[in-house]
Amino acid sequence: MVSKAKAGSERNEAAPQTRANGDQTREKIIAAAELLFGNHSFDTVSLRDITNSAGVTLALVSYHFKTKENLFAAIVARRAETLNLTRRARLAALEESGNVTVESLLDAFMQPLFEQMQSNDEGWQAYLLLLAKLATNDRWLSYIRENYDETANLFIARLRTLMPDIDEETLLRGFAMVLVLMLQTVSKNRRLDSLSDGRFSGADLSNAYSLLLKFALAGLNALRPA
Repeated sequence: MVSKAKAGSERNEAAPQTRANGDQTREKIIAAAELLFGNHSFDTVSLRDITNSAGVTLALVSYHFKTKENLFAAIVARRAETLNLTRRARLAALEESGNVTVESLLDAFMQPLFEQMQSNDEGWQAYLLLLAKLATNDRWLSYIRENYDETANLFIARLRTLMPDIDEETLLRGFAMVLVLMLQTVSKNRRLDSLSDGRFSGADLSNAYSLLLKFALAGLNALRPA
């Protein structure tokens, strides 16, 4: 007969393993759903699509996330934390250097997205495609607000100190325009392919970032009163 003490010990040892397995399953579901949502739309991707891709049961998706909307929210939040930490670290480094300019501020904010998009990580690439879609859809505005506004407002506040001659509304509109340009560029928009009859590709980001940075900087500077 197994003693109560031994049985209790076995249960305690099994608990961390069970939690680890649960975490692995959760991450597997998120990774599969991220690829699907990034390359398709929220409404066209079904829970069955996700379970088939992740190799899990519908019951496990329901256990970890309850609803498709909750799963979607978890996907948005997971990589947002990484982007926010990177942006904040670069902002802190700029402040430490004592050489904060409008250009360096824009660079610290925008470049992290391009670094991830140009990586070989298909999860990041799918996530940024998803982010570009969310930013232009009022349906998901609360997801963007919850995960990105706090860090964005740090950059906006610093931008105000560098461009005090621009009124608040104009500066915010200008920053919002920069966001749209950034996300459309990082999403590898194929309109460039059409306009150039295939001679240039929106999927080629090799020099797109430097052009975007120059364009965004010039745009904000153009908002200064004459």
